Amino acid sequence: MTTMRTDTAPATGGTATVHATVTEILGRWWPSLTAALAAVLTVSGGPDDRGLLFLMFTLPVMYLAIAVLDRARTSWLMVGAVGALYFVLEGVGVTAWPVVLVLGAVLVVVGLVRGQLRRPGVFALQIPALLVFGGAGVLALVVSAQVAVVVIALGLLAHATWDAVHWWTRKVISRSLAEWCMVYDTAVGAGILLLLLL
Repeated sequence: MTTMRTDTAPATGGTATVHATVTEILGRWWPSLTAALAAVLTVSGGPDDRGLLFLMFTLPVMYLAIAVLDRARTSWLMVGAVGALYFVLEGVGVTAWPVVLVLGAVLVVVGLVRGQLRRPGVFALQIPALLVFGGAGVLALVVSAQVAVVVIALGLLAHATWDAVHWWTRKVISRSLAEWCMVYDTAVGAGILLLLLL
Protein backbone atom coordinates (compact mmCIF):
# COMPACT_ATOMS: atom_id res chain seq x y z
CA MET A 1 0.00 0.00 0.00
CA THR A 2 1.44 3.35 -0.97
CA THR A 3 0.90 6.57 0.90
CA MET A 4 0.55 9.90 -0.76
CA ARG A 5 2.77 12.75 0.38
CA THR A 6 0.77 15.69 1.54
CA ASP A 7 3.65 17.98 2.55
CA THR A 8 4.49 20.82 0.26
CA ALA A 9 7.63 22.89 -0.17
CA PRO A 10 7.50 26.28 1.51
CA ALA A 11 6.44 29.09 -0.74
CA THR A 12 9.34 30.97 -2.19
CA GLY A 13 7.38 33.81 -3.76
CA GLY A 14 5.68 36.77 -2.18
CA THR A 15 7.32 37.80 1.08
CA ALA A 16 10.60 36.01 0.35
CA THR A 17 10.90 37.74 -3.02
CA VAL A 18 10.15 41.14 -1.51
CA HIS A 19 12.67 40.53 1.28
CA ALA A 20 15.34 39.48 -1.23
CA THR A 21 14.64 42.53 -3.37
CA VAL A 22 14.79 44.94 -0.41
CA THR A 23 18.00 43.31 0.84
CA GLU A 24 19.54 43.59 -2.61
CA ILE A 25 18.55 47.26 -2.94
CA LEU A 26 19.87 48.14 0.51
CA GLY A 27 23.04 46.15 -0.06
CA ARG A 28 23.82 48.02 -3.25
CA TRP A 29 22.35 51.47 -2.65
CA TRP A 30 22.81 52.07 1.10
CA PRO A 31 25.34 54.89 0.59
CA SER A 32 22.98 56.83 -1.70
CA LEU A 33 19.87 56.12 0.38
CA THR A 34 21.41 57.10 3.71
CA ALA A 35 23.07 60.16 2.17
CA ALA A 36 19.75 61.31 0.70
CA LEU A 37 18.07 60.88 4.09
CA ALA A 38 20.87 62.81 5.82
CA ALA A 39 20.60 65.57 3.21
CA VAL A 40 16.84 65.88 3.71
CA LEU A 41 17.33 66.15 7.47
CA THR A 42 20.08 68.74 6.99
CA VAL A 43 18.10 70.98 4.67
CA SER A 44 14.62 70.55 6.21
CA GLY A 45 15.86 71.52 9.66
CA GLY A 46 17.39 74.69 8.30
CA PRO A 47 21.01 74.26 7.28
CA ASP A 48 23.48 74.55 10.15
CA ASP A 49 25.83 77.16 8.70
CA ARG A 50 28.60 76.40 11.20
CA GLY A 51 28.39 72.68 10.56
CA LEU A 52 28.38 73.11 6.78
CA LEU A 53 31.24 75.60 6.97
CA PHE A 54 33.17 73.02 9.00
CA LEU A 55 32.53 70.57 6.14
CA MET A 56 34.14 72.95 3.65
CA PHE A 57 37.38 72.78 5.63
CA THR A 58 37.08 69.21 6.78
CA LEU A 59 36.25 67.31 3.60
CA PRO A 60 39.52 68.08 1.79
CA VAL A 61 41.53 67.48 4.98
CA MET A 62 39.77 64.16 5.53
CA TYR A 63 40.56 63.07 1.96
CA LEU A 64 44.15 64.22 2.50
CA ALA A 65 44.43 62.09 5.64
CA ILE A 66 43.14 59.00 3.84
CA ALA A 67 45.51 59.65 0.93
CA VAL A 68 48.51 60.03 3.27
CA LEU A 69 47.56 56.81 5.05
CA ASP A 70 47.05 55.23 1.61
CA ARG A 71 44.36 53.03 3.13
CA ALA A 72 40.95 53.47 1.49
CA ARG A 73 39.48 51.05 4.02
CA THR A 74 40.00 53.70 6.73
CA SER A 75 37.53 56.05 4.98
CA TRP A 76 34.55 55.52 7.27
CA LEU A 77 36.77 55.43 10.34
CA MET A 78 38.05 58.86 9.30
CA VAL A 79 34.47 60.12 9.00
CA GLY A 80 33.87 59.08 12.60
CA ALA A 81 37.10 60.73 13.72
CA VAL A 82 36.20 63.99 11.98
CA GLY A 83 32.72 64.00 13.52
CA ALA A 84 34.21 63.38 16.97
CA LEU A 85 36.76 66.17 16.43
CA TYR A 86 33.99 68.62 15.56
CA PHE A 87 31.92 67.82 18.65
CA VAL A 88 34.97 67.90 20.94
CA LEU A 89 36.12 71.28 19.63
CA GLU A 90 32.60 72.70 19.80
CA GLY A 91 32.21 71.31 23.31
CA VAL A 92 35.33 73.04 24.62
CA GLY A 93 34.55 76.28 22.78
CA VAL A 94 37.44 76.11 20.28
CA THR A 95 36.82 77.41 16.76
CA ALA A 96 37.19 74.30 14.61
CA TRP A 97 38.32 75.56 11.23
CA PRO A 98 41.81 76.86 12.17
CA VAL A 99 42.57 73.54 13.88
CA VAL A 100 41.48 71.65 10.77
CA LEU A 101 43.56 73.84 8.44
CA VAL A 102 46.67 73.38 10.60
CA LEU A 103 46.04 69.64 10.50
CA GLY A 104 45.72 69.89 6.71
CA ALA A 105 49.07 71.70 6.46
CA VAL A 106 50.74 69.02 8.58
CA LEU A 107 49.22 66.30 6.39
CA VAL A 108 50.50 68.02 3.23
CA VAL A 109 54.07 68.02 4.62
CA VAL A 110 53.83 64.40 5.75
CA GLY A 111 52.27 63.31 2.45
CA LEU A 112 54.96 65.05 0.40
CA VAL A 113 57.79 63.65 2.53
CA ARG A 114 56.40 60.12 2.47
CA GLY A 115 55.56 60.40 -1.23
CA GLN A 116 51.83 59.66 -1.30
CA LEU A 117 50.95 63.19 -2.41
CA ARG A 118 53.63 63.11 -5.11
CA ARG A 119 51.89 60.23 -6.87
CA PRO A 120 50.21 61.27 -10.13
CA GLY A 121 46.48 61.68 -10.58
CA VAL A 122 43.98 61.95 -7.74
CA PHE A 123 46.65 61.66 -5.04
CA ALA A 124 48.59 64.71 -6.28
CA LEU A 125 45.36 66.68 -6.70
CA GLN A 126 44.58 66.47 -2.98
CA ILE A 127 46.74 69.55 -2.32
CA PRO A 128 45.01 71.79 -4.91
CA ALA A 129 41.67 70.49 -3.61
CA LEU A 130 42.61 71.60 -0.09
CA LEU A 131 43.48 75.06 -1.43
CA VAL A 132 40.25 75.38 -3.43
CA PHE A 133 37.80 74.14 -0.81
CA GLY A 134 39.72 75.64 2.10
CA GLY A 135 39.78 78.92 0.20
CA ALA A 136 36.01 78.70 -0.31
CA GLY A 137 35.65 78.18 3.43
CA VAL A 138 37.76 81.25 4.21
CA LEU A 139 35.76 83.27 1.68
CA ALA A 140 32.54 82.21 3.42
CA LEU A 141 33.97 83.59 6.68
CA VAL A 142 34.65 87.08 5.36
CA VAL A 143 31.54 87.79 3.25
CA SER A 144 28.01 88.57 4.43
CA ALA A 145 25.93 85.77 5.92
CA GLN A 146 23.68 85.48 2.85
CA VAL A 147 26.61 85.38 0.43
CA ALA A 148 28.35 82.86 2.70
CA VAL A 149 25.41 80.47 2.37
CA VAL A 150 25.67 80.71 -1.43
CA VAL A 151 29.42 80.11 -1.29
CA ILE A 152 28.92 77.04 0.89
CA ALA A 153 26.18 75.68 -1.38
CA LEU A 154 28.32 76.15 -4.50
CA GLY A 155 31.30 74.70 -2.66
CA LEU A 156 29.32 71.57 -1.80
CA LEU A 157 28.21 71.18 -5.41
CA ALA A 158 31.82 71.55 -6.54
CA HIS A 159 32.88 68.99 -3.95
CA ALA A 160 30.25 66.59 -5.31
CA THR A 161 32.17 66.71 -8.60
CA TRP A 162 35.38 65.92 -6.70
CA ASP A 163 33.55 63.01 -5.04
CA ALA A 164 32.54 61.76 -8.48
CA VAL A 165 36.20 61.75 -9.55
CA HIS A 166 37.05 59.56 -6.57
CA TRP A 167 34.08 57.29 -7.27
CA TRP A 168 35.06 56.93 -10.92
CA THR A 169 38.78 56.34 -10.36
CA ARG A 170 38.27 54.13 -7.27
CA LYS A 171 41.29 55.78 -5.69
CA VAL A 172 42.11 57.39 -2.32
CA ILE A 173 38.77 56.91 -0.54
CA SER A 174 36.39 53.97 -0.52
CA ARG A 175 33.80 53.89 -3.28
CA SER A 176 30.97 53.77 -0.73
CA LEU A 177 32.17 57.00 0.91
CA ALA A 178 32.63 58.68 -2.48
CA GLU A 179 29.06 57.74 -3.39
CA TRP A 180 27.71 58.88 -0.03
CA CYS A 181 29.45 62.25 -0.20
CA MET A 182 28.52 62.77 -3.85
CA VAL A 183 24.80 62.35 -3.11
CA TYR A 184 24.90 64.31 0.16
CA ASP A 185 26.91 67.24 -1.24
CA THR A 186 24.72 67.48 -4.34
CA ALA A 187 21.43 67.28 -2.44
CA VAL A 188 22.42 69.74 0.30
CA GLY A 189 24.06 72.21 -2.09
CA ALA A 190 21.10 72.15 -4.49
CA GLY A 191 18.62 72.21 -1.59
CA ILE A 192 20.20 75.33 -0.08
CA LEU A 193 20.14 77.15 -3.41
CA LEU A 194 16.52 76.13 -3.97
CA LEU A 195 15.53 77.42 -0.52
CA LEU A 196 17.25 80.72 -1.25
CA LEU A 197 15.40 81.06 -4.56
CA LEU A 198 12.06 80.34 -2.91
